Amino acid sequence: MLEVAALLPDYMGFIFYEKSPRNVSGKIDELPLSKPPASIRKVAVFVNKPLEEAKRIILKYGFDRVQLHGDESPDYCRRLQEIVPVIKAFGITNKLPDELTAYDNCCDYFLFDTRGKNAGGTGITFDHNILKDYIMTKPFFLAGGIGPEHLQNGTLGDVLSHPSLYALDINSRFETSQGIKDVGLIEKFIEGERKTLNAKRQTL
Repeated sequence: MLEVAALLPDYMGFIFYEKSPRNVSGKIDELPLSKPPASIRKVAVFVNKPLEEAKRIILKYGFDRVQLHGDESPDYCRRLQEIVPVIKAFGITNKLPDELTAYDNCCDYFLFDTRGKNAGGTGITFDHNILKDYIMTKPFFLAGGIGPEHLQNGTLGDVLSHPSLYALDINSRFETSQGIKDVGLIEKFIEGERKTLNAKRQTL
């Protein structure tokens, strides 16, 4: 965790979902959460966590954001939003989700991922051309199988120019095994992403 934090990513996610190989529920008390720089926002990732339990975890461990990957209702999001900014994840198949407008006033960010059979990420990339239909101003995180090659071969080019793109969410494609991050790959990706984004800002 501290090796990744030394790279100064903007966010670090901590997954509280028992079915995930990256679940930190039983390890969170052992993690040095106070050591990463304050500039890194710590994100608690939940899947249909009971509301009061979610609040308890956020407040006890000082999380800066919450990311929701389940069937959380707009009211659930709104009540969490009272204590922390909310990132609501939506799975995409062949079009944008129909329910986005219902969450517009109760979330701070959307996250677009590839829809799978189970909650959480799939490690598979969806067709980013679908995002051309996204005309809302709500900033979004882009997830879904983003790997080191996406900057190298330029396949993220058009998406990086989307006016509402806020952040890239990377995970399984940057691991040596499930839950074990490849710090070298992450470092190269962060450096490449920031160079690419700066170049695009200069040309816009």
